[in-house]
Amino acid sequence: MFKNKIFKYFFIEFIKFFLIISLSLSFLVWITQAARLLELITEYGNPVHIYIKFLILSYPKIFNNIFLLSFAISMFFLLNKMQNDKELNIYWMAGISKLKIIQFSILITSVLLVFYLIFSTFIVPWSSSKGRQILGNSKFSQINSLVKAKNFNSPLKGLTVYVETNDNKGNLEGIFIYEKERTIIASKGEVLFDGDKNFLKLYDGSTQEIINNSINIINFKTTIFDFTKFQMQNVSYPKFTEREINWLFKNINNPEFEKINRGKEIREEINSRLIKPFFIIILCITSCFLLYSNNEKINLAKFKFFIYSYTAFLIILNQTILEMSGKTLTHSFLYIIFIFILGVFSFLIINKTIKSETK
Repeated sequence: MFKNKIFKYFFIEFIKFFLIISLSLSFLVWITQAARLLELITEYGNPVHIYIKFLILSYPKIFNNIFLLSFAISMFFLLNKMQNDKELNIYWMAGISKLKIIQFSILITSVLLVFYLIFSTFIVPWSSSKGRQILGNSKFSQINSLVKAKNFNSPLKGLTVYVETNDNKGNLEGIFIYEKERTIIASKGEVLFDGDKNFLKLYDGSTQEIINNSINIINFKTTIFDFTKFQMQNVSYPKFTEREINWLFKNINNPEFEKINRGKEIREEINSRLIKPFFIIILCITSCFLLYSNNEKINLAKFKFFIYSYTAFLIILNQTILEMSGKTLTHSFLYIIFIFILGVFSFLIINKTIKSETK
């Protein structure tokens, strides 16, 4: 019964540290991104509620990106705190060995691993997709992404749009549009909405079009330019990070994506969702090296610094190998082998190290 209380205390302390650190880091990044995304209101003219919805839906992706780092920091904080406060001595007196603590730490990590897999595989893609849909359904976001002032906007090959001024209320001045073999110049313009379709009504300009190797120039007082066909592809097409996992597996060897070298991105995304989370086990085992307390055999201060540096190196190395893992299926299997071998090797080393300390 006493041992159960101690393990319960260990679990609660870890969860407390993890929530504080992960929420603090993610909120810090989230606030920074919120400031950067203010252009959705200031430049693209979106209403505030669109901005807030998109911001909320972007948070899961941020939390997912800092998950491993937050876990490693939490484990270091907890084990250091318990060691400095002599709390670990209570464990030894209760007959709980260091190996038992390591096993319990791995058990806690396994629970987090399941959560991490579900979160990265289903929740993050769903929230990212929802965020894109919200922006895609925003009339202001669609049209203003194409007519950003004082900028040559090329959402698709063969289309270039330049606008001198844009008040983000649908009124434009100094408009230049290049579309394949046609050029349109207008002094003013007005954005029109018809359901899901967006049009640009142009005033006082000219159209120059190449017909049968000759240039045909037509001056106009007013004309209509249809943006709909461009907006749907530019704004609404989901990224691979927003796709469901079943779709990714179905298209993992899609020849159409291989032709344009996008197959790598699909395989990398699958590895990021399903393989990368297992790296958390390695981080857990590495942090448990802090339980080593024989100051006679080794300088513990230098040893701790080495563990911190080694963990940072592992996180960077893992991300580097992950980015390479999408090249081919062979690279993906090598990434799986890397995670497995490093995990087994780390466990064997710490098992041997802790046992040698007790001799």
